[in-house]
Amino acid sequence: MTITNRDDVPSENVTDTAHESAIVSETSVPATDSPRAESTPIAVDQSLDSTAAEQAMVGVAEPAASIPVSAPRAKTRGVADIVFLIDISGSMKPCIDALRANIELFIDFLSKGNANEGLRDWRGKVVGYRDFDAAEGEGLPWIVDNPFVRNASDMKNQLGWLEAAGGGDEPESLLDALYTVSTMEALLKGAQAEDPAKWRYRSDAARVVIVFTDASFKETMSLPQARGGSLQDVANAVMANRIILSLFAPNFEGYDRMSQIDKCEWEVVEYDGLSPQEALRQFTADPANFRTTLKQLAASVSRSAETIAL
Repeated sequence: MTITNRDDVPSENVTDTAHESAIVSETSVPATDSPRAESTPIAVDQSLDSTAAEQAMVGVAEPAASIPVSAPRAKTRGVADIVFLIDISGSMKPCIDALRANIELFIDFLSKGNANEGLRDWRGKVVGYRDFDAAEGEGLPWIVDNPFVRNASDMKNQLGWLEAAGGGDEPESLLDALYTVSTMEALLKGAQAEDPAKWRYRSDAARVVIVFTDASFKETMSLPQARGGSLQDVANAVMANRIILSLFAPNFEGYDRMSQIDKCEWEVVEYDGLSPQEALRQFTADPANFRTTLKQLAASVSRSAETIAL
């Protein structure tokens, strides 16, 4: 069995390293709590250099303009909203059971960590997804949502309520699910009361989405509000809303492209000679290895839980 990162970096060193490359579109997706989010490249104004050169040629010297230095913006550390986004098609029951059995361990390490990295304030919830089109024909919800909670027992209950069933044949509707979670409504800046159905304001808490799946994903979305949208549209939504994305997924080309989203990490779950479904089942069936993975994941989330005040 191998669990490798896209850049073939050992997993214990991957957890705190985001991919430097990002999928960038010509259009931008508005952040849920911001009136405007830009993803266009920064244009470099070359006129200053040419003017300076012309002045130098004629012997004209202009006094340098004083450039005000802005103070660094304050950072919020140790606060995060965490979503476990889980494929709940029929083959995923062993993975769901393993997460449920070890969620307390994850929360324990998430909260404690070490003196510098442990989360002091977290909320979490579980969201399940299936094949959007197949689920309707099977009489099953394509997505199962839950409110944000603050203790491990409630997270465990949410995992217990998931039913691994249906989903049809591969691929599944991960893009629709990621878009739905990324564009979830958020509280306004300065809001005093929390809402378990909303993200906290983006500079008040880091936003983390952790995906577990054993299947490929459909390349276009079926959601009415995003019908026909692609991975690029999802990438724009993820980046505009400052989502930190962790993938536990098979070694498929689509996940290689998804891992190029800024602040995305991809753990490839595969065993020689096993199908993706068999590989994830084997991976979660190894208690010691799975616990180690969750510890590393908790450490990664804790280190990533830093936001800049806006």
